[in-house]
Amino acid sequence: MAGPKILIVEDEMITACAISEQLKRLGYEVPGFVNSGAAAIASVAQNLPDLVLMDIVLKNRKFDGIEAAAQIRSQFKIPVIYLTAHSEEVILERAKVTEPFGYIVKPFNQRDLRIGIEIGLYKHKMERQLAEREEFLSTILHSTSDAVIATDETGCITYINPVAETMTGWQSVEALGKSITEVVQIFDEVTDTLVENPVMLLLEGETIDLLGNSRVLIARNGRRIPIADSVSPMRKESDTANGAVLVFWDISERRKSEVLELEKVRLSTEIIEREKAEAEVRKALIVEQQLSELKSRLIATISHEYRTPLAIILTSTELLKRYGPKLSEEKKETYLDRIQGGVRQMAQLVDEVLTFGKIESGEIELNLEPLNVEEFCRELINDRQNQVGDRCNINFTVRGFIDYVNLDKDLLQQIVINLLANAIKYSAKGTTIDCLLFGDKERIIFQVKDRGIGIPKIDQTRLFSPFFRASNVSTVGGTGMGLSIVKKCVDLYQGEIAIESEVDVGTTVTVSLPRLEAKG
Repeated sequence: MAGPKILIVEDEMITACAISEQLKRLGYEVPGFVNSGAAAIASVAQNLPDLVLMDIVLKNRKFDGIEAAAQIRSQFKIPVIYLTAHSEEVILERAKVTEPFGYIVKPFNQRDLRIGIEIGLYKHKMERQLAEREEFLSTILHSTSDAVIATDETGCITYINPVAETMTGWQSVEALGKSITEVVQIFDEVTDTLVENPVMLLLEGETIDLLGNSRVLIARNGRRIPIADSVSPMRKESDTANGAVLVFWDISERRKSEVLELEKVRLSTEIIEREKAEAEVRKALIVEQQLSELKSRLIATISHEYRTPLAIILTSTELLKRYGPKLSEEKKETYLDRIQGGVRQMAQLVDEVLTFGKIESGEIELNLEPLNVEEFCRELINDRQNQVGDRCNINFTVRGFIDYVNLDKDLLQQIVINLLANAIKYSAKGTTIDCLLFGDKERIIFQVKDRGIGIPKIDQTRLFSPFFRASNVSTVGGTGMGLSIVKKCVDLYQGEIAIESEVDVGTTVTVSLPRLEAKG
């Protein structure tokens, strides 16, 4: 297999030949060499090399190596490394503008050449991956139905997505660099007074409360939009916030539904009052029927409008605040459980996304240490069994050659916990989940088998995609990140994962990890 393709642009043909021979000895492919800027651009267009070695000084002084490098970088996005015997400040300053991937100073040996090229190729690869990730995140932010605005540590806007542009009336080119307080103005509907921007409160270290139902966004054209929001800090290495992200959304439709429901309740009450004179049995039947209908409408509205954990938290806190003294202790406990559940779900999503992102970006490496695998897995399974109680029974079996194995404890925990969580989540109450730990001299196998809802064949090819959930999960909660994280952990081990599933029969997930030697 041929190595990376390197184009040589060198003023002296003898030197070019020598460099070409060195590159071929190092295993690189050399499509040829040229001695002018125009020829370099033509050759790049024809051969599409992986990297260009560019002599700064060429015969055509008006179109030298720096000018050629700038055009290659602009048109083809191909990395350029300069070959030069010059160190004049003027030349170096011109060269910097073209964002080269390195400098190799003449005279140089074969080792210098190889190191310079490998570093340049690696930097280009990292730059490409970073650009792809930025494009991926940008696509997500542009596609979301919520308004998203990011600021720096002073509250000046650094990003605004299309939904935020529409809601605020500020275009991106106008909003960037302006204070968040100028673009996002939030008023209290009751007092019609400006409230302090949640981003500024966060950056100043104040406690942040979610916006209640009486807060509105005043758009640039004066339009009043009822909103709910969430604000989060952005941090790098220290605990100090160096920016914030504000997410808000229009709750106009929810407001209309609430008003409609209140009107329905009022009308129902009037009907009941008018019919008080009727017989007690008939009155009881009418009241029961109306309450049943009202309950169905409320459930339908809540199911439609309060989909996210944030909405659950907002609703529960408002009910506790408004009706707390009148509620029974049982009701209060129910609302507090909902709040805790919402927080756990959001925290789980954040943890899963962060874990996935760290593995994806290469921040997490294998940290192998001798581990009693059987004891470790049994402890995790027992903890999970205690959490679910009689919701299901987890049967743990150990077979084969299991001893102390060099494994990464954190990654193994991610694999076991996520597989167990999926099996429990999609299994009916009272069912049994089988967990098998098997080992031989070459590998360790962990298998989880449930008798749950199964996975449709059409969905099985996308199971490891982040945020993907099968089409038959219905109302079962989840983030769609569990199997993605498991797959990334298994890939770090250079292991294998296999899934067998049939709808209404169950799912079996098998993870095979090689026995690895710990690095000294």
